[in-house]
Amino acid sequence: MKRIILDIIHLNNDYTGNGMFMALYLITLLFIVFVLKDRRLKNKIAYPAVLLLLFVYLGITSGNYVLARSNSQFDNEIMGRFVWLFMIPAIAAIGCTFMVSALKSRKEQALLTIAFIPVLFMCGVFQINDYRFQKADNLYKLPQVFIDIADAVLSDQADEDGMARMIVPYETAYSFRQYSSRVELLYGEDATFGRIWPIWDERRDACETMQTTCPDLNVILDTAAKFNGEYILFDCSYVDFGLKSINTDGYMGDENFVGDRTPDPGVLEKAKNSIVLLEDRDSGKPFWDLDGYGLEYMGRYERYLLYRFAN
Repeated sequence: MKRIILDIIHLNNDYTGNGMFMALYLITLLFIVFVLKDRRLKNKIAYPAVLLLLFVYLGITSGNYVLARSNSQFDNEIMGRFVWLFMIPAIAAIGCTFMVSALKSRKEQALLTIAFIPVLFMCGVFQINDYRFQKADNLYKLPQVFIDIADAVLSDQADEDGMARMIVPYETAYSFRQYSSRVELLYGEDATFGRIWPIWDERRDACETMQTTCPDLNVILDTAAKFNGEYILFDCSYVDFGLKSINTDGYMGDENFVGDRTPDPGVLEKAKNSIVLLEDRDSGKPFWDLDGYGLEYMGRYERYLLYRFAN
């Protein structure tokens, strides 16, 4: 059930992003269902829309869960496009028109029409502030911090195949994959969306524990040993291992994250008793001493802390 609920949230966010047009759509749909008295219009507009909501949010997500479990090659990336079936602009426009028409006086209708203008602006995303339109840091048009991390692990490792095998927070996987094919990831979007291959083994467990405030290092170490992991990256904007936060620069977490950051109580208690904070000689900033888990600290890159698995 948790997986299905998260899929519903991802599905909605994939289409609407940070915009609130979906909220306006639902409000206008509720108006048509409960306030509009014309039964003919309800039969043609409201009931099909409600059935589509149930089909997309419950039917599609449940079906996706079953298909993923059966190792189907169903591409979950198309899920956001199912929201097109809602015809959000059309339903919202019709609903707003019905709201205005329901008022009796011209003055009230004019005032409500004017009130809808700022509502429409607030429902959208101001494009200049949208993350897709930010000024690029480099020729690759990727965050510079990920390029610096990738360069660090590629120059550090001495494998014959020239590959650097990393465990990273899954939301950072895209940048590493786009920058270099020599950076091999233990998992990426396949751990949450099943686009490359559905993951239902230890890599999925490693991905999920990496999203908590206290990752289970024993799970990660076992998974890294099985799949030849060499480097691991932690995000201190939310990871703290139950200790004092080392997010000294006040980095904000991912505003679009919809998972559960709560760690296992037993893992949290063990980490608090076995992990201590040290100070980076170069930056003077704190880092977690994970030598007891066989992880050697390599450096801090803005919010990210890079470690090497001991040989």
